Amino acid sequence: MHEIKRAQRRGTLGLVLSGGGARGAFQVGVYQRLLDDPRFATGPGVLSGTSAGGINAALIAAGKSPREIMDFWHAIAADPPVIASDRFFQDLVATLGSLTWGEFRHWLSSTAPWRAFWQRSRNHFPPRRGSLLALWVEYLLTTRFELVSGLLQGIRDPFLADTSPLRQRLVEAFGGERVSTRLRLAINTVDAHTGKLVRFVNHDTAFTRAPDYVIVDAITVDMVLASASIPLLFPPVEIGPHLLWDGGLLVNTPLAPVVALGADEIVTVLVTEPPDSARGPFVHLGRAVERTADSFLENAYNIDRKLLLERNRVARMEGHIYRDVKLYEVVRPPRDATFTAGSYLYFDRQVIARMHRLGIAAAETWLAAGPRVDHLETYGGAAADAQLPA
Repeated sequence: MHEIKRAQRRGTLGLVLSGGGARGAFQVGVYQRLLDDPRFATGPGVLSGTSAGGINAALIAAGKSPREIMDFWHAIAADPPVIASDRFFQDLVATLGSLTWGEFRHWLSSTAPWRAFWQRSRNHFPPRRGSLLALWVEYLLTTRFELVSGLLQGIRDPFLADTSPLRQRLVEAFGGERVSTRLRLAINTVDAHTGKLVRFVNHDTAFTRAPDYVIVDAITVDMVLASASIPLLFPPVEIGPHLLWDGGLLVNTPLAPVVALGADEIVTVLVTEPPDSARGPFVHLGRAVERTADSFLENAYNIDRKLLLERNRVARMEGHIYRDVKLYEVVRPPRDATFTAGSYLYFDRQVIARMHRLGIAAAETWLAAGPRVDHLETYGGAAADAQLPA
Protein backbone atom coordinates (compact mmCIF):
# COMPACT_ATOMS: atom_id res chain seq x y z
CA MET A 1 0.00 0.00 0.00
CA HIS A 2 2.90 2.36 0.78
CA GLU A 3 4.27 1.80 -2.74
CA ILE A 4 0.91 2.51 -4.36
CA LYS A 5 0.43 5.75 -2.41
CA ARG A 6 3.90 6.89 -3.35
CA ALA A 7 3.21 6.04 -7.02
CA GLN A 8 0.02 8.07 -6.93
CA ARG A 9 1.90 11.14 -5.71
CA ARG A 10 4.06 11.13 -8.83
CA GLY A 11 3.17 13.30 -11.79
CA THR A 12 1.27 12.41 -14.93
CA LEU A 13 2.57 9.37 -16.80
CA GLY A 14 2.90 9.60 -20.57
CA LEU A 15 2.94 6.43 -22.68
CA VAL A 16 4.45 6.61 -26.18
CA LEU A 17 3.82 3.73 -28.58
CA SER A 18 5.74 3.43 -31.84
CA GLY A 19 4.56 2.16 -35.18
CA GLY A 20 5.32 -1.41 -36.12
CA GLY A 21 2.38 -3.21 -37.75
CA ALA A 22 1.83 -6.68 -36.30
CA ARG A 23 4.56 -5.98 -33.76
CA GLY A 24 1.96 -3.85 -31.96
CA ALA A 25 1.09 -7.00 -29.99
CA PHE A 26 4.44 -6.59 -28.21
CA GLN A 27 3.23 -3.22 -26.88
CA VAL A 28 0.11 -4.80 -25.43
CA GLY A 29 2.27 -7.22 -23.43
CA VAL A 30 4.35 -4.34 -22.10
CA TYR A 31 1.24 -2.38 -21.12
CA GLN A 32 -0.25 -5.42 -19.40
CA ARG A 33 2.87 -5.94 -17.27
CA LEU A 34 3.13 -2.24 -16.36
CA LEU A 35 -0.40 -2.28 -14.98
CA ASP A 36 0.55 -5.18 -12.71
CA ASP A 37 3.30 -3.09 -11.09
CA PRO A 38 2.22 -0.80 -8.20
CA ARG A 39 4.39 2.00 -9.58
CA PHE A 40 2.43 2.12 -12.85
CA ALA A 41 -0.88 0.54 -11.81
CA THR A 42 -2.83 3.78 -12.24
CA GLY A 43 -1.96 3.74 -15.95
CA PRO A 44 -1.06 6.62 -18.25
CA GLY A 45 -2.75 10.00 -18.20
CA VAL A 46 -1.35 10.96 -21.61
CA LEU A 47 -0.89 8.77 -24.68
CA SER A 48 0.77 9.34 -28.03
CA GLY A 49 1.01 6.82 -30.83
CA THR A 50 1.73 6.25 -34.48
CA SER A 51 0.38 3.54 -36.80
CA ALA A 52 -0.06 0.31 -34.78
CA GLY A 53 0.99 2.32 -31.73
CA GLY A 54 -1.74 4.83 -32.57
CA ILE A 55 -4.33 2.05 -32.65
CA ASN A 56 -3.10 0.69 -29.31
CA ALA A 57 -2.98 4.17 -27.76
CA ALA A 58 -6.56 4.86 -28.85
CA LEU A 59 -7.76 1.50 -27.53
CA ILE A 60 -6.07 2.13 -24.18
CA ALA A 61 -7.55 5.64 -24.05
CA ALA A 62 -10.98 4.15 -24.75
CA GLY A 63 -10.62 2.05 -21.59
CA LYS A 64 -9.92 -1.31 -23.22
CA SER A 65 -8.14 -3.88 -21.08
CA PRO A 66 -5.02 -5.69 -22.33
CA ARG A 67 -7.16 -8.76 -22.93
CA GLU A 68 -9.64 -6.76 -25.03
CA ILE A 69 -6.81 -5.16 -27.03
CA MET A 70 -5.30 -8.58 -27.72
CA ASP A 71 -8.73 -9.79 -28.82
CA PHE A 72 -8.63 -7.00 -31.40
CA TRP A 73 -5.22 -8.12 -32.70
CA HIS A 74 -6.21 -11.78 -32.69
CA ALA A 75 -9.25 -10.88 -34.79
CA ILE A 76 -6.95 -9.08 -37.22
CA ALA A 77 -4.83 -12.26 -37.45
CA ALA A 78 -7.87 -14.49 -37.96
CA ASP A 79 -9.25 -12.34 -40.78
CA PRO A 80 -6.93 -9.50 -41.95
CA PRO A 81 -9.24 -6.58 -42.77
CA VAL A 82 -7.72 -5.45 -46.07
CA ILE A 83 -8.83 -6.08 -49.64
CA ALA A 84 -6.35 -6.05 -52.52
CA SER A 85 -7.41 -3.53 -55.17
CA ASP A 86 -8.71 -5.23 -58.34
CA ARG A 87 -8.24 -1.99 -60.28
CA PHE A 88 -4.59 -1.75 -59.16
CA PHE A 89 -3.76 -5.12 -60.72
CA GLN A 90 -5.97 -4.51 -63.74
CA ASP A 91 -4.02 -1.34 -64.48
CA LEU A 92 -0.72 -3.09 -63.71
CA VAL A 93 -1.35 -5.84 -66.28
CA ALA A 94 -2.68 -3.42 -68.91
CA THR A 95 0.20 -0.99 -68.49
CA LEU A 96 2.81 -3.76 -68.56
CA GLY A 97 1.29 -5.04 -71.79
CA SER A 98 1.28 -1.59 -73.36
CA LEU A 99 4.86 -0.83 -72.34
CA THR A 100 6.06 -4.25 -73.53
CA TRP A 101 4.48 -3.71 -76.94
CA GLY A 102 5.96 -0.21 -77.15
CA GLU A 103 9.40 -1.50 -76.22
CA PHE A 104 9.12 -4.28 -78.81
CA ARG A 105 8.40 -1.70 -81.53
CA HIS A 106 11.29 0.43 -80.23
CA TRP A 107 13.69 -2.49 -80.70
CA LEU A 108 12.37 -3.11 -84.23
CA SER A 109 12.65 0.52 -85.32
CA SER A 110 16.06 1.43 -83.92
CA THR A 111 19.50 -0.05 -83.36
CA ALA A 112 20.03 2.06 -80.21
CA PRO A 113 18.51 -0.48 -77.78
CA TRP A 114 20.54 -3.29 -79.37
CA ARG A 115 23.77 -1.34 -78.94
CA ALA A 116 22.93 -0.44 -75.32
CA PHE A 117 21.98 -4.02 -74.51
CA TRP A 118 25.18 -5.36 -76.05
CA GLN A 119 27.24 -2.83 -74.12
CA ARG A 120 25.67 -3.92 -70.81
CA SER A 121 26.02 -7.63 -71.67
CA ARG A 122 29.81 -7.39 -71.46
CA ASN A 123 29.41 -7.01 -67.69
CA HIS A 124 27.94 -10.51 -67.54
CA PHE A 125 30.43 -12.52 -69.59
CA PRO A 126 31.11 -15.31 -69.13
CA PRO A 127 27.48 -15.98 -68.26
CA ARG A 128 26.53 -17.44 -64.90
CA ARG A 129 23.28 -18.60 -63.34
CA GLY A 130 21.05 -15.55 -63.04
CA SER A 131 23.10 -13.53 -65.55
CA LEU A 132 20.29 -13.09 -68.08
CA LEU A 133 17.84 -11.68 -65.54
CA ALA A 134 20.56 -9.50 -64.03
CA LEU A 135 21.38 -8.17 -67.52
CA TRP A 136 17.78 -7.20 -68.24
CA VAL A 137 17.45 -5.45 -64.88
CA GLU A 138 20.73 -3.62 -65.43
CA TYR A 139 19.59 -2.55 -68.92
CA LEU A 140 16.32 -1.26 -67.50
CA LEU A 141 17.98 0.68 -64.67
CA THR A 142 20.72 2.26 -66.78
CA THR A 143 19.06 2.79 -70.16
CA ARG A 144 15.27 2.64 -69.97
CA PHE A 145 14.37 3.71 -66.45
CA GLU A 146 11.63 5.95 -67.87
CA LEU A 147 9.63 2.75 -68.35
CA VAL A 148 9.34 2.53 -64.55
CA SER A 149 7.76 6.00 -64.50
CA GLY A 150 5.41 4.94 -67.29
CA LEU A 151 4.38 1.87 -65.32
CA LEU A 152 3.70 3.85 -62.13
CA GLN A 153 1.75 6.53 -63.97
CA GLY A 154 -0.44 3.92 -65.61
CA ILE A 155 -1.83 2.68 -62.28
CA ARG A 156 -4.74 4.82 -61.15
CA ASP A 157 -5.06 3.56 -57.55
CA PRO A 158 -2.11 4.92 -55.54
CA PHE A 159 -2.38 2.02 -53.11
CA LEU A 160 -2.25 -1.75 -53.15
CA ALA A 161 -5.05 -2.59 -50.72
CA ASP A 162 -8.26 -1.00 -49.48
CA THR A 163 -8.63 -0.56 -45.71
CA SER A 164 -12.41 -0.08 -45.50
CA PRO A 165 -12.77 -3.36 -43.54
CA LEU A 166 -10.14 -2.16 -41.05
CA ARG A 167 -12.08 1.06 -40.58
CA GLN A 168 -15.20 -0.96 -39.79
CA ARG A 169 -13.25 -3.04 -37.25
CA LEU A 170 -12.10 0.15 -35.55
CA VAL A 171 -15.66 1.51 -35.44
CA GLU A 172 -16.76 -1.72 -33.77
CA ALA A 173 -13.86 -1.65 -31.32
CA PHE A 174 -14.55 1.95 -30.26
CA GLY A 175 -18.32 1.57 -30.32
CA GLY A 176 -18.73 4.37 -32.85
CA GLU A 177 -16.87 6.93 -34.94
CA ARG A 178 -15.21 8.66 -31.97
CA VAL A 179 -12.81 7.56 -29.26
CA SER A 180 -14.60 8.30 -26.01
CA THR A 181 -12.00 9.05 -23.33
CA ARG A 182 -11.03 11.36 -20.51
CA LEU A 183 -7.34 10.78 -21.13
CA ARG A 184 -5.20 13.11 -23.19
CA LEU A 185 -4.51 11.47 -26.53
CA ALA A 186 -2.36 12.36 -29.54
CA ILE A 187 -2.55 10.58 -32.91
CA ASN A 188 0.26 11.37 -35.35
CA THR A 189 -0.03 11.54 -39.14
CA VAL A 190 1.74 13.06 -42.15
CA ASP A 191 0.14 15.29 -44.80
CA ALA A 192 0.68 13.46 -48.11
CA HIS A 193 0.84 16.70 -50.12
CA THR A 194 3.09 18.84 -47.92
CA GLY A 195 5.08 16.14 -46.13
CA LYS A 196 4.47 17.90 -42.80
CA LEU A 197 3.38 16.43 -39.49
CA VAL A 198 -0.25 16.70 -38.48
CA ARG A 199 -0.87 15.73 -34.85
CA PHE A 200 -4.46 15.37 -33.68
CA VAL A 201 -4.88 16.02 -29.94
CA ASN A 202 -8.01 16.08 -27.83
CA HIS A 203 -6.76 18.64 -25.31
CA ASP A 204 -5.48 22.19 -25.69
CA THR A 205 -2.41 23.44 -23.84
CA ALA A 206 0.03 26.31 -24.26
CA PHE A 207 2.30 23.98 -26.24
CA THR A 208 -0.21 22.38 -28.64
CA ARG A 209 0.04 25.15 -31.17
CA ALA A 210 -0.82 25.12 -34.87
CA PRO A 211 0.16 24.16 -37.49
CA ASP A 212 1.69 20.96 -36.08
CA TYR A 213 -1.20 20.36 -33.69
CA VAL A 214 -4.88 20.15 -34.58
CA ILE A 215 -7.10 20.46 -31.51
CA VAL A 216 -10.24 18.34 -31.78
CA ASP A 217 -13.18 17.62 -29.49
CA ALA A 218 -12.52 13.91 -29.88
CA ILE A 219 -10.13 11.65 -31.75
CA THR A 220 -12.01 9.88 -34.54
CA VAL A 221 -11.68 6.52 -36.24
CA ASP A 222 -10.47 8.22 -39.42
CA MET A 223 -7.61 9.90 -37.52
CA VAL A 224 -6.53 6.55 -36.12
CA LEU A 225 -6.86 4.92 -39.55
CA ALA A 226 -4.83 7.73 -41.18
CA SER A 227 -2.02 7.18 -38.69
CA ALA A 228 -1.84 3.53 -39.80
CA SER A 229 -2.16 4.12 -43.55
CA ILE A 230 1.23 2.95 -44.82
CA PRO A 231 2.04 4.87 -48.02
CA LEU A 232 1.54 2.95 -51.28
CA LEU A 233 0.27 -0.08 -49.40
CA PHE A 234 -2.90 1.56 -48.01
CA PRO A 235 -4.91 4.58 -49.26
CA PRO A 236 -4.39 7.98 -47.59
CA VAL A 237 -7.28 9.30 -45.50
CA GLU A 238 -8.86 12.68 -46.19
CA ILE A 239 -9.65 14.72 -43.05
CA GLY A 240 -10.56 18.37 -43.51
CA PRO A 241 -7.97 20.02 -45.76
CA HIS A 242 -5.47 17.20 -45.27
CA LEU A 243 -4.79 14.00 -47.18
CA LEU A 244 -3.05 11.91 -44.53
CA TRP A 245 -0.60 9.02 -44.33
CA ASP A 246 1.11 6.97 -41.66
CA GLY A 247 2.88 9.21 -39.14
CA GLY A 248 5.76 6.76 -39.04
CA LEU A 249 7.14 8.44 -42.16
CA LEU A 250 8.47 11.27 -39.98
CA VAL A 251 7.78 10.54 -36.33
CA ASN A 252 7.51 6.87 -35.54
CA THR A 253 7.92 7.38 -31.78
CA PRO A 254 6.15 10.67 -31.03
CA LEU A 255 7.54 12.01 -27.74
CA ALA A 256 6.74 15.68 -28.26
CA PRO A 257 2.93 15.39 -27.93
CA VAL A 258 3.01 13.75 -24.48
CA VAL A 259 5.26 16.56 -23.25
CA ALA A 260 2.98 19.18 -24.81
CA LEU A 261 -0.05 17.50 -23.21
CA GLY A 262 1.43 17.65 -19.72
CA ALA A 263 3.26 14.38 -19.01
CA ASP A 264 5.82 14.56 -16.20
CA GLU A 265 7.40 11.17 -16.92
CA ILE A 266 7.44 9.10 -20.09
CA VAL A 267 7.55 5.39 -20.85
CA THR A 268 8.37 4.68 -24.49
CA VAL A 269 7.77 1.32 -26.14
CA LEU A 270 9.72 0.54 -29.32
CA VAL A 271 9.24 -2.59 -31.39
CA THR A 272 12.77 -2.68 -32.81
CA GLU A 273 15.40 -4.99 -31.38
CA PRO A 274 18.49 -3.66 -29.60
CA PRO A 275 21.62 -3.08 -31.73
CA ASP A 276 23.19 -6.23 -33.12
CA SER A 277 26.63 -6.97 -31.66
CA ALA A 278 27.54 -9.00 -34.76
CA ARG A 279 29.76 -7.27 -37.30
CA GLY A 280 30.70 -8.00 -40.88
CA PRO A 281 28.56 -8.54 -44.00
CA PHE A 282 24.84 -9.33 -43.77
CA VAL A 283 24.15 -13.01 -44.19
CA HIS A 284 21.18 -12.49 -46.53
CA LEU A 285 18.94 -9.83 -48.12
CA GLY A 286 16.29 -10.28 -45.42
CA ARG A 287 18.74 -9.14 -42.76
CA ALA A 288 19.65 -6.07 -44.81
CA VAL A 289 15.95 -5.18 -45.21
CA GLU A 290 15.46 -5.76 -41.49
CA ARG A 291 18.29 -3.40 -40.55
CA THR A 292 17.11 -0.78 -43.05
CA ALA A 293 13.61 -0.68 -41.57
CA ASP A 294 14.89 -0.74 -37.99
CA SER A 295 17.40 2.03 -38.72
CA PHE A 296 14.68 4.36 -39.97
CA LEU A 297 12.59 3.69 -36.88
CA GLU A 298 15.55 3.99 -34.51
CA ASN A 299 16.66 7.28 -36.03
CA ALA A 300 13.18 8.78 -35.62
CA TYR A 301 13.26 7.96 -31.92
CA ASN A 302 16.84 9.13 -31.36
CA ILE A 303 16.10 12.54 -32.85
CA ASP A 304 13.07 13.09 -30.60
CA ARG A 305 14.89 11.65 -27.60
CA LYS A 306 17.88 13.97 -27.94
CA LEU A 307 15.61 16.98 -28.40
CA LEU A 308 13.70 16.12 -25.23
CA LEU A 309 16.80 15.51 -23.13
CA GLU A 310 18.36 18.75 -24.38
CA ARG A 311 15.09 20.50 -23.53
CA ASN A 312 15.36 19.05 -20.02
CA ARG A 313 18.82 20.57 -19.70
CA VAL A 314 17.42 23.97 -20.64
CA ALA A 315 14.48 23.46 -18.28
CA ARG A 316 16.84 23.10 -15.34
CA MET A 317 18.13 26.62 -15.90
CA GLU A 318 16.71 28.99 -13.33
CA GLY A 319 13.60 30.85 -14.39
CA HIS A 320 12.98 28.93 -17.61
CA ILE A 321 9.35 28.30 -18.63
CA TYR A 322 10.00 24.65 -19.52
CA ARG A 323 9.67 21.90 -16.95
CA ASP A 324 11.95 18.91 -16.56
CA VAL A 325 10.28 15.74 -17.90
CA LYS A 326 11.57 12.34 -16.77
CA LEU A 327 12.27 10.05 -19.72
CA TYR A 328 12.84 6.39 -18.94
CA GLU A 329 15.04 4.19 -21.07
CA VAL A 330 12.94 2.52 -23.75
CA VAL A 331 11.18 -0.81 -23.39
CA ARG A 332 12.01 -2.92 -26.41
CA PRO A 333 12.09 -6.55 -27.57
CA PRO A 334 15.06 -8.82 -26.94
CA ARG A 335 16.94 -10.13 -29.92
CA ASP A 336 14.60 -12.88 -31.08
CA ALA A 337 13.96 -14.70 -34.35
CA THR A 338 10.30 -13.65 -34.14
CA PHE A 339 11.21 -10.08 -35.11
CA THR A 340 12.21 -10.63 -38.75
CA ALA A 341 11.79 -8.23 -41.68
CA GLY A 342 8.45 -9.81 -42.55
CA SER A 343 7.08 -9.65 -39.02
CA TYR A 344 5.90 -6.05 -39.43
CA LEU A 345 2.99 -7.30 -41.52
CA TYR A 346 2.86 -10.97 -40.51
CA PHE A 347 -0.50 -11.21 -38.76
CA ASP A 348 -0.24 -14.84 -37.76
CA ARG A 349 -2.02 -15.68 -34.52
CA GLN A 350 0.86 -17.71 -33.06
CA VAL A 351 3.42 -15.04 -33.96
CA ILE A 352 1.25 -12.29 -32.46
CA ALA A 353 0.77 -14.34 -29.30
CA ARG A 354 4.54 -14.81 -29.00
CA MET A 355 5.14 -11.08 -29.46
CA HIS A 356 2.64 -10.43 -26.69
CA ARG A 357 4.50 -12.81 -24.36
CA LEU A 358 7.83 -11.20 -25.27
CA GLY A 359 6.30 -7.82 -24.38
CA ILE A 360 5.43 -9.06 -20.91
CA ALA A 361 8.94 -10.48 -20.47
CA ALA A 362 10.63 -7.31 -21.74
CA ALA A 363 8.62 -5.15 -19.34
CA GLU A 364 9.52 -7.51 -16.50
CA THR A 365 13.21 -7.08 -17.28
CA TRP A 366 12.80 -3.31 -17.64
CA LEU A 367 11.05 -3.02 -14.28
CA ALA A 368 13.62 -5.21 -12.55
CA ALA A 369 16.41 -2.95 -13.81
CA GLY A 370 14.98 0.12 -12.11
CA PRO A 371 13.50 1.25 -14.40
CA ARG A 372 16.40 3.47 -15.42
CA VAL A 373 16.04 7.12 -16.32
CA ASP A 374 17.53 8.00 -19.70
CA HIS A 375 20.46 10.39 -20.03
CA LEU A 376 22.27 11.52 -23.14
CA GLU A 377 25.63 10.32 -21.89
CA THR A 378 24.41 6.82 -21.02
CA TYR A 379 22.11 5.81 -23.88
CA GLY A 380 23.45 2.69 -25.55
CA GLY A 381 26.30 2.48 -23.06
CA ALA A 382 26.57 2.32 -19.28
CA ALA A 383 23.25 2.29 -17.45
CA ALA A 384 22.02 5.43 -15.76
CA ASP A 385 22.00 5.27 -11.98
CA ALA A 386 18.78 7.26 -11.58
CA GLN A 387 15.88 4.90 -10.95
CA LEU A 388 12.21 5.02 -10.10
CA PRO A 389 11.78 4.39 -6.36
CA ALA A 390 10.76 0.83 -5.65
